Amino acid sequence: MDIIMLSEKTKQRTQQQTTVWGISLSISLLSASNAFAEIKVTGTAEAEYIFQDVKSEDLGQLSLDTFQIAPSINASIDTRTFSGFWSGSLTHLERDKVSDSRRDTFEEYNYSVIWQPFERVFQIEATGALNYQNANANNYLVSDFLNNSDSLSKTRSNRVSALANLERLSWIKAQGGVAYSDVASERSTLNNGQALDNNTLELFGGMSNSDNRRQVLWELNGAYINTDRAQTNDGNFVTRVGDAFVDVAIVKDIGVRLNARHEANQISNRDDTTSITREFNSYGIGLSYRQSEDRYIAITANKSDSDLDEDNNETFVGLDFNWALSSRTNLSGSYGRRFYGEAVAFDATYNSKYFRTSLNYSEDVTNTSRLLANPQNLGVFVCPAANISIADCFQPSTLVYQPDANEQLVQLTSQVIEFDDNIIVRKSTNFQAGYDFSRITIALTSRYAEDDYLDLERLRRTYSLGTSLAYELGSYTNLNAEVTYANITQISEQQELDGESDNWRGNIALQREFGKSLTAVVDFSYIEQSGEINAGVGLFGNDFSDRRISLSIIYKYQ
Repeated sequence: MDIIMLSEKTKQRTQQQTTVWGISLSISLLSASNAFAEIKVTGTAEAEYIFQDVKSEDLGQLSLDTFQIAPSINASIDTRTFSGFWSGSLTHLERDKVSDSRRDTFEEYNYSVIWQPFERVFQIEATGALNYQNANANNYLVSDFLNNSDSLSKTRSNRVSALANLERLSWIKAQGGVAYSDVASERSTLNNGQALDNNTLELFGGMSNSDNRRQVLWELNGAYINTDRAQTNDGNFVTRVGDAFVDVAIVKDIGVRLNARHEANQISNRDDTTSITREFNSYGIGLSYRQSEDRYIAITANKSDSDLDEDNNETFVGLDFNWALSSRTNLSGSYGRRFYGEAVAFDATYNSKYFRTSLNYSEDVTNTSRLLANPQNLGVFVCPAANISIADCFQPSTLVYQPDANEQLVQLTSQVIEFDDNIIVRKSTNFQAGYDFSRITIALTSRYAEDDYLDLERLRRTYSLGTSLAYELGSYTNLNAEVTYANITQISEQQELDGESDNWRGNIALQREFGKSLTAVVDFSYIEQSGEINAGVGLFGNDFSDRRISLSIIYKYQ
């Protein structure tokens, strides 16, 4: 895999940051070792043969043979105040075809650490990963280590946060925190964007009345996010958000609501017209109906104060609600305006013994670095931290399940991003559903994302729909199947970015265990891409199909 390397200055900076992260993790581990610790180490070693039959409009028909070796190791530690997990893997490929041969090695890791010296009062959390990300949205689903590996970008991300929570005060509840993250990537051969090397600082907090206050309820929340985009010389991306409300009860559950909101997005250190701060403020008055903390609805009439003339002094209706239909079902959302027009947010969750769903719609002003550093997770399955096969997962028992050190909440589709780091307004919908009963486990996923570039005449829409199935044929035999479809549509003044792409990926696998340590797998896969977007065209072009059959042996150490 050909990689365009970073500058020497960036290399030194990366080495320094890696040292800092390593020292921080070591201190945390030493602190945890003073208490009784449960330490667990597991590992796997996989050998696989893969045959590919590729039909490409540009290259014709190709047959490829690939041998893959993939060892991995996982370690977890769990004490009363500390939990941590680290997983590392190495994938080595050797490929032969008629014209030439190729060897590639890909190393990856991820970790998660949580330290709670004072339960429910103070917490420090660190997460990070080194992996290979698809750098071009047009190749979503079709890029992997075998296809379009030159479209993958080696990406490192780390995030550490500290959170304080004060709930036991007699008249006020308060929480606040600080988070620092860094994202760095090497620019892949097919990536038209820049290599990422950015840092983000976040400050966030909130205050509200204590639980024993009933007649007057109030809440105040705020956040400050500063992303340093020094690598591309595009200036700092700064976001400020604050909102507040006061509910004064007048008749039983009915009250008068006063609310205000502030939002500002700024690109600093630039002297062109796009460096102007996009600020939007609003204030309003209305009525609220509240039965409890998780059952309320408020409707207000609001007035806007905006930098944009077309949105200034506008009157609009605002809606804010949170309604727990039962202990298993919760709905929440809001409606109003922001600097780009109407703004909507919505969340719905449902959890039963065998079935769990999660639906989220959100609108954010963001960029690639922020999406990579703090991705959204609506996982409906709890899986071993080193495995994302739903055959090894289970449904959590509550809506607020907290995974153990060696567990993770998993959603079976990933976000669609492009490594250009431009500022975008992202409107996204994410739906996840899971069913787990007896011998069968089923997952349904659907995603929609609309990315509107603020500095460019460019718009991208991505739809994806997928399903996964795991069926236990016997005590030692499983049948796994998965299929996902995605449509990527781009509208741009740049001709090579304009167009549409339809991508498919599916597989069916038969898995057989021999004792506790050995597993054999036969897998049939199908990948297809058909489109007209000429940017970031991969190994086989933008119109091809790939049929695969693979045989693998997996040894587990546990």
